[in-house]
Amino acid sequence: MAPLKRVRRVIDDGDSDGEDAENAAPSVREATAKRKRARISQPGASSHLRTTRARRDDDSDRQPDEMGEGNSGGDEMDYERRRDAGFEDLEDEDLDTQRATQIIRKRNEKTMENLPAENGIIESVTCINFMCHNKFHISLGPLINFIIGFNGSGKSAILTAITLCLGGKANSTNRGGSLKAFVKEGRESATLIVKLKNGGYGYQQEIYGDSIIVERHFTKTGSSGFKLKSATGRVISTKKADLEEICDYFALQIDNPMNVLTQDMSRQFLNNSTPADKYRFFVKGVQLEQLDQDYQLLEETIDLIESRLKIRDDDIHVLENRAKKAMAKLEMSDKHDKLRERIRNYMRQMAWSQVEQEENKLATFDVELQEAISSIEEAERKAGTVDQVFDEANQAHERGAESLREVGESISPIQEKKRQAKERFDSNKGELMQLHLEQRTIRDHLKNADKRIENYKADITIENQRLEDANDGNHVRRVAEIERAKREVIDVRHEYDQHSSRTACIEEDVRAAEQELSRASYPIEAKRAEIKACESVIDSLLRDRGQHLSAFHPNMPKLLQAIRSERRFREKPVGPVGNHIKLLKPVWSSILERSFGATLTSFIVTSKSDQDILAQLMKKESCSCPILIGNNQPINTSNSEPDPQYDTSLRVLEIDNDIVRRQLIINQAIEQTLLIENRHEAQRAMYGGSRPRNVKQCFCFNENRKGWGIRFGFRGSDESSAPMQPMDAKPRMKTDVETQINYQREILRDLQRELNDLERHSGELRNRLRARKQALQTHQKQHKDLHVKIQRAEETAERLQDELERDTVQDGRLQALEGLLREAEEDKSIIEGSYEEAVTQKDKLNAVAKELSKELKAVDSELAEIEAKIRKKEAKALELSQARQVALLEKNSAFQKIDDAKLERTRAESKREAQSKRVREFIEQARKVSERVPIDPGETPGSLDKKLEKLTNDLNRFNREIGGSPEQIAQEAQEAAEAYRMAKEQLEQLDEMGQMLKFALIERQNRWRKFRKFISARARAQFTYLLSERSFRGALKTDHRRHTLDLQVEPDETRSGKGRQTKTLSGGEKSFSTICLLLSLWEAMGSPIRCLDEFDVFMDNVNRDINAARRSVGRQFVLITPNSLGNINMAEDVRIIKLNDPKEKGQTTLSFASQGGS
Repeated sequence: MAPLKRVRRVIDDGDSDGEDAENAAPSVREATAKRKRARISQPGASSHLRTTRARRDDDSDRQPDEMGEGNSGGDEMDYERRRDAGFEDLEDEDLDTQRATQIIRKRNEKTMENLPAENGIIESVTCINFMCHNKFHISLGPLINFIIGFNGSGKSAILTAITLCLGGKANSTNRGGSLKAFVKEGRESATLIVKLKNGGYGYQQEIYGDSIIVERHFTKTGSSGFKLKSATGRVISTKKADLEEICDYFALQIDNPMNVLTQDMSRQFLNNSTPADKYRFFVKGVQLEQLDQDYQLLEETIDLIESRLKIRDDDIHVLENRAKKAMAKLEMSDKHDKLRERIRNYMRQMAWSQVEQEENKLATFDVELQEAISSIEEAERKAGTVDQVFDEANQAHERGAESLREVGESISPIQEKKRQAKERFDSNKGELMQLHLEQRTIRDHLKNADKRIENYKADITIENQRLEDANDGNHVRRVAEIERAKREVIDVRHEYDQHSSRTACIEEDVRAAEQELSRASYPIEAKRAEIKACESVIDSLLRDRGQHLSAFHPNMPKLLQAIRSERRFREKPVGPVGNHIKLLKPVWSSILERSFGATLTSFIVTSKSDQDILAQLMKKESCSCPILIGNNQPINTSNSEPDPQYDTSLRVLEIDNDIVRRQLIINQAIEQTLLIENRHEAQRAMYGGSRPRNVKQCFCFNENRKGWGIRFGFRGSDESSAPMQPMDAKPRMKTDVETQINYQREILRDLQRELNDLERHSGELRNRLRARKQALQTHQKQHKDLHVKIQRAEETAERLQDELERDTVQDGRLQALEGLLREAEEDKSIIEGSYEEAVTQKDKLNAVAKELSKELKAVDSELAEIEAKIRKKEAKALELSQARQVALLEKNSAFQKIDDAKLERTRAESKREAQSKRVREFIEQARKVSERVPIDPGETPGSLDKKLEKLTNDLNRFNREIGGSPEQIAQEAQEAAEAYRMAKEQLEQLDEMGQMLKFALIERQNRWRKFRKFISARARAQFTYLLSERSFRGALKTDHRRHTLDLQVEPDETRSGKGRQTKTLSGGEKSFSTICLLLSLWEAMGSPIRCLDEFDVFMDNVNRDINAARRSVGRQFVLITPNSLGNINMAEDVRIIKLNDPKEKGQTTLSFASQGGS
């Protein structure tokens, strides 16, 4: 349902004619809106109407005087005579003008405040990259708006923007032929935004709110689009039809040349327009011309209908005769009923014989289903037996494990006993070793005691001799030499201590250098191994180029041939898996090969029986590979994959088998494994924020080690990472061999470069170790030299001291030496006693050691016996475990057979259900033929088909003789009768519609003449009234016969009694009078928005009064002028907007608060 039209203010003066004139313009607009959606449905009418419309458009551009002379043809002149009806409605133009004048005077005598309209006016206009504006916004007042500025400041662009944004055509602006011409130079697109007021009873106010924002975007390529937004900025629609509906609702006539007068149109209208031009503006502006064209199309449509009525009347007789002939032919086809009955009988038997055939197949499927059920029962019985065997084997295994555990527990005390005996034995052995050391020490003490005794005896002899030879020689000199020798000893020892303190540091440096060299040797060996492996891979790729199976087991071709030759498989195994995968990005080959592991060499089967057969073939061909059990059900990963911006294992693989794809998704999660080359980007994707959706792990490259990778994942809620070594074997997935070889060569070059770096670093470490060892040797030699120097200094000091003592007479020295000799002999006696005690203690410990050794051997023997029992128990437990494993395999096999049997039963049930459904369908189809009938003995569908074919051929031969089958003849008769009936009804309906259109056309033409009469009278009266505002006199001469509209104006200072032509007026008087005409026509149109560009180019300040515009209550005016407005009487209903000089950017709004305006 279309929204209601906006309510207009009507001044009620009790005159019905005035009301008709006031409401005429909305009726015109409503008719125009309906015309836009009108369609002509009669065949052939559309092209005829288009031709007529084009002719009318051409005629509208002709001069009125030409049109009055009748050059458009006799038909058009007849139409105009019928339309005008002799211009009887215009005979009392003076009376009509007098009535309109009275209405206007009464309305103006009432004091009415010029209040803004609640809706349908423009609040603001925004231009972006449009014409001369980069970004321009202007807010309009609700009533009278003056836009002033220098030439080139973009004033006229505002009207152009309003026209284009509200759906107007580019050529209607006279500023450009297409939208792309309005895009600012150097820009690719432009945007226009017009904000419409939508208060009061606005358009769909519950949706749009108090404002409707219309936005139009267009580009230099010619594309264009609309957006209709609510007051909050929410997009409501993007359809131009909705914009047209809004414009119709608010009565915005954007394409009407009188409503938005552009600069060229206003200049032409104000200054250069002839009476014919003014008349043409008048009839276009008030929609009289548009309605006239619509009514002419309507009359042409009526003529077309009447011509077709004549043709249809002849067709009715043809259809009537055709129906009679068809009914006569139907009566002739009532023969051969017996033949048709036999055909129908055979058709019934044919239908039910096919049912019996399908029922026999269903019985066969019932037998197969029963056999499958018996197989399940037999498999379940065997499964129960093997389940019992497994339980027994499992219990025996548990008993063996328990026995092994008990024996294992018994060994613990023996081991503890051995440990204690060993501790006692070791303790005794330690005491023996300590005692042995003590004996060796005692022997050393004895030797020292004997030596001291001998030395004391020799000293006593020397002392006796010295006493005899003593004298008092150079004592003081010798004492000084001794002091010097002692100081030298102290200095040398200090130097020795300092040198010794540096020894540990130098030795530590040597050890550190040795450790660094040792640590550097391992990476070199590892890198050489990597290089060797990489060279091996390259050699393998070069050697086996084009032989993809060479990456697998050597016997793989034999195994594949055996699989192809084997006929026992339910479904052929798929494999090896790597042979069905093509890697689209070879750089990920090593990481994905390492990740997939043995899966790439595996085979996939769909049942346990196929697994057993494949295992036998592998054993026979000596080619062992993993075997996986899967199924053929597809997996949809569309909702479980990560962000499309990332590569995943699934996205870089091309898999040619669905079962392989399913297995990799289940086992390897390839759809949720990200592949990101850069490690930092991979860490950011995995751990940079919340846990990524549908991601289990991520692989990336290790930039520090060529060919290595890193796996990032999650362990519970924690982050985890692990290195991934490169593969040292030939790739098992299909890929581009040349790319793979180049990639491996690149890796080899990087590895060789890294090896050279490692060897260079190792050489530097070796040189450093050599230098440190040389420094240590030098330090050690210096250490020895210092030690020798200390010894020599000490010997010199001791020698000088001894010489001094020998030469010095000391009282009591002999007695002291004799006392020391006695002490030494006593010490020797004590040491000898200690030695004897040590020998005795050693003998006791040896005896204890023998006992402990016997005890330890006994414990070892007992422990060996227990260990032998454990080994036997372990062997037994292993045997029981193997037996349990065999029983478990047999049990699994038995239950797998149950599953296979159940699967077979499911298949049988599925087949039976399908056949049962087929039987039901056959029965349903047969019942469409007839109820069940018995089949003649010996008859089959084939025999019945032959009989049916013979009888049908006989019947067809008869049908050809009469021109068709009975059904066809009956259908033709029915169709002929129906065609006759429908044609007759359509003829009646068409005749009724033609009469209705005639009455409608007459009524509309009457209303059109009435509207022309009232709208002309109103324009004349309004023009006279507006002239009187400036004390002018004049008249508006409207000649509808000659299609002219002229002005007669008499200024105040010339009271000649007759009006003057506009050519004799001054420029300001001429412009003022033409503006009065324009305001009069605007009032006749009733549009809420009125725009005029350069309205006062030729006006003087005296004629620039705006009180006439204020008489149009609630209407919004947008008036553009390059002149100043200093003399205009400002008020609250006036807003002046001044645009900046073209050299500046933007615009400003002047504030006239002090003058009473805003």
